[in-house]
Amino acid sequence: MTDRVSGGQGDDPLDDIDFEEFQLKEPSSYDDPTAYESAYEPQQSSLISCPSCGSAQPATNRHCEQCGARLGQGAISVAPRPLATVSAGTRALTVILAVLALVVLLALIYNFVFGGDDTVDTPVADDSSASTESTPDTPVRGPLDRIIPIDISCSSELNATNLKCENLIDGTDAYWNDNSLRGDGARIIVTFATPVQLEQVQFINIAEEESFRRNYRVRGVEIVADDLPGLPFRDEIPNDNDRPHAVTTPTLGTTQVIIRITSTWPSEPINGQAFDELALDELGFWGREVESPIPESDNTTTTGG
Repeated sequence: MTDRVSGGQGDDPLDDIDFEEFQLKEPSSYDDPTAYESAYEPQQSSLISCPSCGSAQPATNRHCEQCGARLGQGAISVAPRPLATVSAGTRALTVILAVLALVVLLALIYNFVFGGDDTVDTPVADDSSASTESTPDTPVRGPLDRIIPIDISCSSELNATNLKCENLIDGTDAYWNDNSLRGDGARIIVTFATPVQLEQVQFINIAEEESFRRNYRVRGVEIVADDLPGLPFRDEIPNDNDRPHAVTTPTLGTTQVIIRITSTWPSEPINGQAFDELALDELGFWGREVESPIPESDNTTTTGG
């Protein structure tokens, strides 16, 4: 309803505006409080079960408040828990065990291929050590050095004062002459204080050229050691005097050697003069001294010419 309020001329200008009457609609009756409460009480929705976790959920929810599964559909597939064998720690342990197994396998293969001889030779090594202990006379040899004999003798000598046999080991220029035999059957016997392992015997001719040419000179030699009586060492001495000539004599532990002259170089006339004597300046013996005794041999050395 619209009322028009009229006023006198010159009164309030709002009197000429039409107003619409506003009325608040209220319930006709407040006698029933239950009806009033039900009008403003929220409607209780029905509950449903989550298909995945089974918890009760309002039917108005689209997703489960517990597990987040979609309501109103089938159960959502959940990934299975990882197995212990595929965890990081398990993988590391598996790798370590595999490496150890490989190392053990390789060790067994190496021992089978290369270590078999050691296992077989162990009893032999024990036997050899026992044998060494049972033979206290095993020689122990010293360093290689020049060995000086304690005695030397010759089959003959021209002069016992100036051209004697001892000149062969005195280290001087004095030399030895046999007694005008041209070296025929000449023999030299050398004795050492202790057993020695000879390696070579050196023959040194007279250095002075004229004396060297005028005398007979050693050519063929045969050396016999008392520890190897059946094994003579033979050689030929060159017909020169510029250097010593070494005859190899690999003995084991000798105390005496016999040097036999088997042939000679003939003397040469100089100014119409030549001599019939065999001449030799020096003998040198190189080897190692044997520091412990060598068992005596039943063999005997023949010193005959």
